Amino acid sequence: MNNPINPMNPQGPADPMGQSFETGGPTNPVYEETTHLSKLYKVIIAVMGFVIFILLILLIIFIMRSNTAQSRINAEVAKATEKKEKEIRDACELEKKDIRENPWADFKARDDFGTFKFTVPRNWAYYERFDINANNPYSLYFNPEIVRYDAAQNIREVHSALEVTITKKLYSQEIKDLKEKIKNAKDKSATEETVNISNFTGTKFTFKDKDFNRKVGVIILPYRDRAFFIKTDDYDQWNEKYYDKFWKSFALTP
Repeated sequence: MNNPINPMNPQGPADPMGQSFETGGPTNPVYEETTHLSKLYKVIIAVMGFVIFILLILLIIFIMRSNTAQSRINAEVAKATEKKEKEIRDACELEKKDIRENPWADFKARDDFGTFKFTVPRNWAYYERFDINANNPYSLYFNPEIVRYDAAQNIREVHSALEVTITKKLYSQEIKDLKEKIKNAKDKSATEETVNISNFTGTKFTFKDKDFNRKVGVIILPYRDRAFFIKTDDYDQWNEKYYDKFWKSFALTP
């Protein structure tokens, strides 16, 4: 069957609708292809974007609240630190005031050689040495600064502003030895006097000690078949404010 002639284009066949195939005129319409899967992707992306947006907002809020909380914590810590420092300063000032008003404190010695006590400057350092087998079984050292003691050193090298020593020698022998030492030193400025402490009569000496190269003070008392020493390693420096009050404060028991 012959194709009908297109009156607009006698050379080309016409389609049944009367339009030329060559002219590319309208044919059956073509629609954009859409699927349910592409729509689901879009929904998921939108939801994820929304969730991320919400998370960012929550993160910002958390950071802001954290900074605020940290600021409060820092403020509380600073407040507590300042309060504690104030308490420490107040305690130090109170202790300083107490020391100024009551610069001396009671000291009770150990009971191995009978009970005895005395007063010492309350803020001084002290060292106690006890060895029942030693020639000097009991010694106490008091000093404004740290007391340095080395057991390997000779006992003459250990000294302090105020000292107490109990020896195994008899009082008479210690007196004899000390007088001999002063005589050999030819110290014309040396002094000797009788003192009484808690009904114990002893002797007080002052003389220049060659080991220390300065004037020292030594009191020796007869005490329980032993000799009881109360000493200072620098009489000129310590006697007026400390040594005189120190030895006069002793309370000894028979």
